[in-house]
Amino acid sequence: MNKTIGIALGVLLGMATVCASAPEAQQTKRIAILPFSVNSSENINYIRDGIWDMLISRVTVNGKTNVVAKSTVLDAMSKGAGKELTQTDVSAIGKRLNADYVVWGSITKIGDSLSLDGKMLDVASSQSPVTLYEQTRGMNEVIPKISDFSQRIRSHVAGEAPPAVTAAPAAPPAPTAAAATGAAAGAGTAAGKSQEADIVSGMRSGKTTYTGIINPEFITSGVTLDKRGFWMSPKYSSEFRSLDIGDVNGDGLNEVVVADATSVTIYQKKDNEFKVLKKIQGGQFDSYLGVDIADVNGNGIPEIFVTSINRQTIDSFVLEYRNGSYEVIAKNLSFMMRAIHTTGTPRLLGQILSTDQKNPFINPIQLVFWDDGKYRLGEKLMIPAGLSVYGLTLDSVDGTGVERIITFDENDYLRIYEKTSKLLIHLQAFRGASELIWRSDEQYGGSNSGFQPAYAAGTRSMVDAPDMIYMRPRIQTYDLNKDGKREVIVVKNISAMGRVMKNMQLFTSAEVYNLEWDGLGLAEVWRTKKISGYVADYQLKDIDNDGQDEIVLALVLSVGPTIKTNSCLVAYKLVQQPQPPAQPQLK
Repeated sequence: MNKTIGIALGVLLGMATVCASAPEAQQTKRIAILPFSVNSSENINYIRDGIWDMLISRVTVNGKTNVVAKSTVLDAMSKGAGKELTQTDVSAIGKRLNADYVVWGSITKIGDSLSLDGKMLDVASSQSPVTLYEQTRGMNEVIPKISDFSQRIRSHVAGEAPPAVTAAPAAPPAPTAAAATGAAAGAGTAAGKSQEADIVSGMRSGKTTYTGIINPEFITSGVTLDKRGFWMSPKYSSEFRSLDIGDVNGDGLNEVVVADATSVTIYQKKDNEFKVLKKIQGGQFDSYLGVDIADVNGNGIPEIFVTSINRQTIDSFVLEYRNGSYEVIAKNLSFMMRAIHTTGTPRLLGQILSTDQKNPFINPIQLVFWDDGKYRLGEKLMIPAGLSVYGLTLDSVDGTGVERIITFDENDYLRIYEKTSKLLIHLQAFRGASELIWRSDEQYGGSNSGFQPAYAAGTRSMVDAPDMIYMRPRIQTYDLNKDGKREVIVVKNISAMGRVMKNMQLFTSAEVYNLEWDGLGLAEVWRTKKISGYVADYQLKDIDNDGQDEIVLALVLSVGPTIKTNSCLVAYKLVQQPQPPAQPQLK
């Protein structure tokens, strides 16, 4: 149907509505459809506008629904322009428009995959009787989902199924790369194309990747991510800071433990269900920095270790599932904690934050152990004094089993050291040190999570104030291709400002890298395309209890004083591929 015919039909439908009898007119429901908000590092307004047009055309039922004009909707929304809408905002817009129902939602694009989150609000009851939550790849999959969403809206509002002509057409077979490029090139000029065809062509204009997010120039020969795309949790109105996964209640299923600044929430994903099991709220002055899972006390139920700061002082605590609830079994711990799982037995590392203004991490990193009902700092590890317990792991990366220190330096370059008790400053001499095996040429990591040190309280001005202390992200290792060597999986958070401002870091997008030892250093095997949002933490564990590990990201989509804070979890399943050729080993 071309645009002219569509307009003509619209006029005829309008005339039919006017000519309807008075009893029928009283049954007409007024629906306001708002433009969906967009979460993406790309400009995908054409997708938003296409979905908006599809919804408008599909929820119209002659004599039973009256869709508010776009211009009227935009005028009503202008009072709250520049911020993400809450349900209260949507309700207020609905009342301003004298609407019975309001349809709104969001679109999140990561690589070639889209996540749709749509709702319809009954303005009178403040309930959302119809919802949409789907992940799709490309507009060929979006169109049927929007059609189904529209049909459910019509069924609820009008009390009847829509005419068969409104059903979405079957998705055509995926074109070849050349055909897709040709379709995209002609999308803007071909006369008579429908809005949906334009959107489909637009979605096909980029290269199709084997994972939905992996750049085709960086395909690993060992492991890929699932071609079916990704799973994304609902969005939560908080800024995620840390994430870990494990069976923390002894039910035989993994739980997902997420910390934001002031609370710890325990979720469980099973099949299509993702539910909150427990939320533990912190105190007024608490600020949570990290969460880790490990069975240190050896009773068979892994504990939840929460690194927390209270009034600029480390004040960590431990949760454990006992007697049907999550109890605090240790508190007022004066050290930061980080669990690493690179051997058969999890190790919990601890470090007391120093008051040394030049290096707050000058204190040694020690093993945390359980003794006489308490968690204590024990053996000092062969790790250079000056490195942080955050942004560090111990593992072999060449298959020899010789454990090395893999860490970020103060400028977020990756370094690999031999184990040593030397001071870090002695390993950073101009000519280098024999213990330094390798240093990356580019920066990785990056964190928005930090705090002002305790000794900052005595400074008289911002000029005198010490640098913020930022909690560097994890470094994970995993034998993805089952060749006996563990690769390094690392996140790079990206800021438009770069890393020049030490006391103001704002990362807004990210990439995930797979790095493998090639005999000379860590070489890039693959990387993801740029992900919109800041990765606060990540894990390589089984989130959905299907026996297969996933890469799970704690993704902060938006945060700031004038916009709504949103975070979610995103998971990609690992897919095993043939083993690559053996690589040279470290000498």
